[in-house]
Amino acid sequence: MTLENFCEHNLTINIIRVILITSFTLGMMSSLTAFKYHTKKVLLLFGSYLVCIVISTGVIIYFAGFFSFTRYMFFTISVPAVALAYCMDCNSPAQSVFNYATQVLLSYILAMIVLLINTAFHGNIGSYFLILCIAYTLVIFLEFRYLRKPFLELTNAVQIGWGSLSLIPVFFAMLMLFIANFPTYYTKEPFRILYILGILLLVLVVYFLVYQSILRQYQYQMLSHHKDILTLQISAMEKQARNIQATEEKLNILRHDVRHFSNIMQTCLQNGSIEEANHLLSDLETAVGKIEIKTYCDDSIINSVLAFYLELAERENIEIQTTFTAPPNGKVDSSSFSVILANALENALNACKEEPGRRVIKLKSRTLNGQYFIELSNTCHKTVLFDRDGMPISQKGIGHGIGTKSILYFAKQTRSMVNFRQENGYFTLQIIAPA
Repeated sequence: MTLENFCEHNLTINIIRVILITSFTLGMMSSLTAFKYHTKKVLLLFGSYLVCIVISTGVIIYFAGFFSFTRYMFFTISVPAVALAYCMDCNSPAQSVFNYATQVLLSYILAMIVLLINTAFHGNIGSYFLILCIAYTLVIFLEFRYLRKPFLELTNAVQIGWGSLSLIPVFFAMLMLFIANFPTYYTKEPFRILYILGILLLVLVVYFLVYQSILRQYQYQMLSHHKDILTLQISAMEKQARNIQATEEKLNILRHDVRHFSNIMQTCLQNGSIEEANHLLSDLETAVGKIEIKTYCDDSIINSVLAFYLELAERENIEIQTTFTAPPNGKVDSSSFSVILANALENALNACKEEPGRRVIKLKSRTLNGQYFIELSNTCHKTVLFDRDGMPISQKGIGHGIGTKSILYFAKQTRSMVNFRQENGYFTLQIIAPA
């Protein structure tokens, strides 16, 4: 098989070629995608798409020829594939277009390179299909093994700026097709191979710059979020300090008044005024109750965060059930732990605000067998979607929220285990940290 004679008049071979390349391209798309449907439904939709592609490809090649098909396959194959995958994706439209258009561009380049390699070694149809399968399988494996997790984390972390970024792979793909097909197919003019390799080099440079830009945006976003959390911590601790100061003032007043209560009580008892004495005791109990300080744990930083959020929950008429023990000193950093606790409580509070009827937040923690266990549950009747790693997907449909990312970052730094689940009308977060 040579570049000048690539069986362009053999309908069967060309349809098999299109099926293989399209199937492998869908595999590349799937390797970097978190679908919102079950695997069976995804495979069924992809299978239906392939049937339509086989029919349309056969019709175009039969009536217009193979080279005419290559000029329009961007619109007959690539665009429908992107649209189909987008409908099943959890990301935003711009993120989905960026991902899938990138895979289409890579598939174009890979298909051309495979043809060139097979020609360089004077291969035949069999060797061409063998190299094609090996090359695509290797790319899918490498993407799934090494790129899937960081890519999903990056797309979940950064939700702005993808609109303009998505135009990059789209224009590159169109440029690649233009060079390969107009005015003649690139196999008829081997000199165009230099242009294709030049575009490949340019794509690598551009994508490296794009990655650096997204990474900087993500780092800025995380710094901004941590700054907000620290500001909240300071505000919570200042409020706690003011409450303590106000309570001490009330206690001083109460100490002064206790002497008068004692004298009046003694007089009531001497005079046999039991009912009046009971009223005095009731008034004293009420006065003491008004100056009670809510203390959830002995760690001042963590306690200030708990007091801040749980007071907000009580204002929203949310029932609070808590049995909390602070993590052991020296084992878990209080500042870091208070950040993820604030994130978790904020998520629980926001979720409860959207719930009708009785709303509950349950918080409990304990240290057992060298491990610190914390569980936070909140009322949640809305269905929560989880990705393949068991992480909750934001209800906005664009991945995990910043709060969840902070929790996962803490777990990674402290080698903790994190588990999310939804059952019996509650959404629950569990963290097990070494203590």
